[in-house]
Amino acid sequence: MHPNLEAIAQIIPSLQMMLGSRQEVILHDLSHVESSIVIIEGNVTRRKIGGPATDYLLKLLREGGDGADNSVNYKTVLPDGRILRSSTIFIRDEQGKIIGSLCFNQELTDYIVAKNLIEESTAFGQTEIEPPRETFAQDIGEVMESVVDAEVSLLQKPVAYMQKEDKLGIVARLEQKGVFAIKNAVEFVADSLGVSNFTIYNYLKEVRGKARP
Repeated sequence: MHPNLEAIAQIIPSLQMMLGSRQEVILHDLSHVESSIVIIEGNVTRRKIGGPATDYLLKLLREGGDGADNSVNYKTVLPDGRILRSSTIFIRDEQGKIIGSLCFNQELTDYIVAKNLIEESTAFGQTEIEPPRETFAQDIGEVMESVVDAEVSLLQKPVAYMQKEDKLGIVARLEQKGVFAIKNAVEFVADSLGVSNFTIYNYLKEVRGKARP
């Protein structure tokens, strides 16, 4: 582990104890996103050491690179409906390269239920913006599968009926979300879209060419 990560790892158990049982603190070593969790204290998302980076963390890295901004106090919803307040804070080495991230997940469900009961009489029926969904998976393949399946389902048409433009659009969105940083992503996407690996590489070349200034 990088010395900068080792220094932070030492304080995580005490930090989580101070924050309480509804808080989870995770240290990611981003030199290997497939098994990036090196320290985890708390059990909010029920992940373990050796688990992967989330799709949201990969998206932040893909969009920002080593200049990625921290994401603090964002809302996310677990598959079982529990509501979290989460933060992702990047850790850099002496040259400014991102080497890891410190992540916090606080379960707020009970607090929000109580708040809603108190405020029910003053509600005006305003529609809340759909919160981002973050996949807390046990392995990186599950993260990749979740993101790819979500993009394919957005078109609401069978893969067999998709045109090149449809598939190119899916590849472009997956590239924006950092999916192709995951090992074997090209093969998985090719299988999901019913095309060859070579075709996906060509799509990526076209997408990345358009992205260059």
